[in-house]
Amino acid sequence: MTSKRFVIGDVLGFGWQVMKANLWFFVGVGIVGGMLNILPNIITQIVAHIRSPKPELFLVILPVFIIATLISIVISIGFVKIALSFCDTRKPTFGTLFDFHGCFWRYVGVLVLYILILYAGFLLFIIPGIIWAVKYSLCTYFVVDKGLGPVQALKASSRTTMGVKWQLLGFGILCALINYLGLLCLVVGIFATYPTVLVARALVYRHLLAQTPELAEFGIDTSYSQATQDT
Repeated sequence: MTSKRFVIGDVLGFGWQVMKANLWFFVGVGIVGGMLNILPNIITQIVAHIRSPKPELFLVILPVFIIATLISIVISIGFVKIALSFCDTRKPTFGTLFDFHGCFWRYVGVLVLYILILYAGFLLFIIPGIIWAVKYSLCTYFVVDKGLGPVQALKASSRTTMGVKWQLLGFGILCALINYLGLLCLVVGIFATYPTVLVARALVYRHLLAQTPELAEFGIDTSYSQATQDT
């Protein structure tokens, strides 16, 4: 099997350049998408701080929470599509944020399986959970980008991350630190760091996709534009 690689500085540099060239686009989708994404957490916190909530309150809040969660999933799909569009040198529109056509329930399915896998892994003394978190970390990209089902997407992620798990783990930690620094910069820094990391992660997926011919097993053509590959 051919050794895989990606250059962390290059993918982050690409993400930074994309962010700078489309800053106001990211500010717009960031505000709208961010607020809708955290809505379920806001509702949960409201309920948690109500003393002795009445049963009737849950009858109102439960459907609102479910709807908010579904909207959050739609936004997550939109962010993935936005990032992949920039990696493919196609500028997305604001409407891309709400484009969940054809993959919503598969996305829900792969998220449920991924969370269950992580839960099982962390029950096994944490280390397996970390390994599996990295191993299957690209599953949502395969659902959104290649239209795979949940189980196939997990298998495809396993193939793609083979041989680069430690680098992906280090990259993931670095991305988390970058976003944390963005929050420390009076919060507004997140409008620069989050898009940078978002696009960089998608580009890592693209690079590893091109280096995994075994994905032909899933009917995936691993070739993509030379311009993107050279980024």
